[in-house]
Amino acid sequence: MDRYQMNAPTDWSRGYPIRESYPARWHHFQSPAHLRAICAVMGVAWDVGPETPLSIAEVGCGTGYTAQMLAAGNPRWQVVGLDYNPAHIAQARSVAAAAGLENLRFLEADLAELGDSALEQLPEFDLITVHGVWSWVGDAVRDGILRLLRRRLKAGGLALISYNALPGAGGSLGLARLVRPSMQHAGSGIGAVEHASKLVQRLLATEPQHVPVSAWRGMFSGEVSGTNASYLLHEFQTEHWRPCFHADVASAMESAQCQYVGSATIDENFPRMSLSDAQIELWQEAPNAAERELIFDLCVPRMFRRDLYVRGLRRVSRVTELNALWFALITHRPGAASLSAQAGLVQLPQPLVDAVRGALVHAPQSIGALRALPGCNKATPEELVAFLMGSGLAMPVWRQPGSGTDWPQAVAAARRLNAVAAGELAPFGGSGQLGLATPVLGGGLPVPALELIVAQLLAQSTCEPAATEDAGALMRRILPKGQTPSPEVCAELESAIAALLAERRSVWRALDIA
Repeated sequence: MDRYQMNAPTDWSRGYPIRESYPARWHHFQSPAHLRAICAVMGVAWDVGPETPLSIAEVGCGTGYTAQMLAAGNPRWQVVGLDYNPAHIAQARSVAAAAGLENLRFLEADLAELGDSALEQLPEFDLITVHGVWSWVGDAVRDGILRLLRRRLKAGGLALISYNALPGAGGSLGLARLVRPSMQHAGSGIGAVEHASKLVQRLLATEPQHVPVSAWRGMFSGEVSGTNASYLLHEFQTEHWRPCFHADVASAMESAQCQYVGSATIDENFPRMSLSDAQIELWQEAPNAAERELIFDLCVPRMFRRDLYVRGLRRVSRVTELNALWFALITHRPGAASLSAQAGLVQLPQPLVDAVRGALVHAPQSIGALRALPGCNKATPEELVAFLMGSGLAMPVWRQPGSGTDWPQAVAAARRLNAVAAGELAPFGGSGQLGLATPVLGGGLPVPALELIVAQLLAQSTCEPAATEDAGALMRRILPKGQTPSPEVCAELESAIAALLAERRSVWRALDIA
């Protein structure tokens, strides 16, 4: 049997690579607090709050990290992760058991085959997330997703669906067609990616006309460092890789009675941040929302969309909803702040940045309170929310620190997950984005692997040494037992830990992380 046959998809894989687990990542846009803020910006009702016992499903949960993050700090929520890969489900259940997450279930389910009777056994959900699935699966699985939304998403519930978008991702169709058979012939794992990368690099040396600059091209060519091989395998080894136009996805979602709310990427809901005056004129003249989205997609280099839908759209007062949102500071680094939009960086007014940072440094604040500050009164509520979320200066709060009789249990569960993740995920996270679970955000604080490890070690510590002693002590706890790195490596690690403590410790305290 040749190498290709040994690594061909199995009958049950439905053309998707199953031998490599998808790398665990925490994406904050999947959190209910973030999505509630998007709804407020768009003037759409989602009748949930800190006391709501949410029911959430994650479709295509992989090894379950997102579902675990959502369940950990929210004991009143019920979270369900669905995936058809038994290896993923086994790993997800193992981590959930180690963290003691009793409000979390993982189900091995092939949505292409899940019938009505099986669907009826699931609860009704307030939120269903379908991240990184739609562009990579066949029609039978897509139909299964739509059946789930039709039968189990509550009236007024939200659905988040992300996908590779046309026309932005269209330039990579040729690249995808090239690397897929190359990967399959080379096997699985890093070797397959290396084989495909060499092929792409040889092609690029010939200056081809139809391989435009993109993040994917950069990953294969080596221009983008720190690329995770598992990511590229899952992105391109599937038989069904196909970017989509927004209008086609919206039409499919309409069949499940779900209407488009807006983008879960905050700046994309503000066309003036990305379009020229002439483009705005065309955008405003478009006869409907689908045409406006197409004009936007034609004008910006957007290869990936994060679309938010609601099953039963109702309009509410934007000002009322926005003023009631609370935000917590997530970076104490002084100086200027900017928002990254499709058109590039948007520099934020320094008086606004200073006023907001000065208020949030003490405690979370509402948008209504922040707008009353000197330097903030010229910003509309929508603009202020966009500035805070888009700049990474602050994140939406789900519940106030210390609120609710279950607060101690919520903090304890979040810290248990952080400890398990630090041991099982961080060593393999490299420079990728993990998270620190916290009930304040209703999900997690996005962090690199080292920050996850350091914060959870502090959460377990019973002493409070000086900052300089802390860095050295933490470094010694992090280093593998029996290994003695060079003095240069130790000094570099200790310096990185000291910088984390100086910049991030107050954030961890404010969010009850450590």
